[in-house]
Amino acid sequence: MKRVFVAIVALLLFGACNPKQAWKRNAIESQEKILMEQAKAGKVDTAMVSDLLAEYEAYTTKYPDDTIGAAYLFKAADFYRYMHKPLRSIGIYQQIYEKYPAVAKRPYSLFLQGFIFENEVGNPTLAKSVYEKFLAEYPTHPIAKDVRVTLNNLGKSPEQLIQEFEEKAKQDSLSTTSK
Repeated sequence: MKRVFVAIVALLLFGACNPKQAWKRNAIESQEKILMEQAKAGKVDTAMVSDLLAEYEAYTTKYPDDTIGAAYLFKAADFYRYMHKPLRSIGIYQQIYEKYPAVAKRPYSLFLQGFIFENEVGNPTLAKSVYEKFLAEYPTHPIAKDVRVTLNNLGKSPEQLIQEFEEKAKQDSLSTTSK
């Protein structure tokens, strides 16, 4: 009985992740580890970063049903943000959103598209449409309240926000002293 159980587990593992796929994951993990060590030392090989980004995207192309691909793409999108390539980052977040409907990071991939449109691309119109889509699809998500606040303040200058905050504080102060 024990042998049958071991055989079934082995078949499941083999079926879920073939040797080439496992090798590819290990290679990616090794590259990530090296880059993290370089980053801690204050040295990052940009060619190695580019290679890792290509590996992330190649993995998701070759193994589209493996949800680890969503995690790889999320990392790639973050790298592109830090490399000041916001449109590339948005494209990858969109890819996560479209290809991986069941992953936990899907709502964040949608939110981050709006965030980047707003803060890095400077397009509040596109940011607004993405934020509205987020709220339509995820109205009770833990960050939905923050998205509503962001949407209400979209396009306002820091001076306008400060003025509104001061006016609200003044009104709150008046309402508590009149009680």
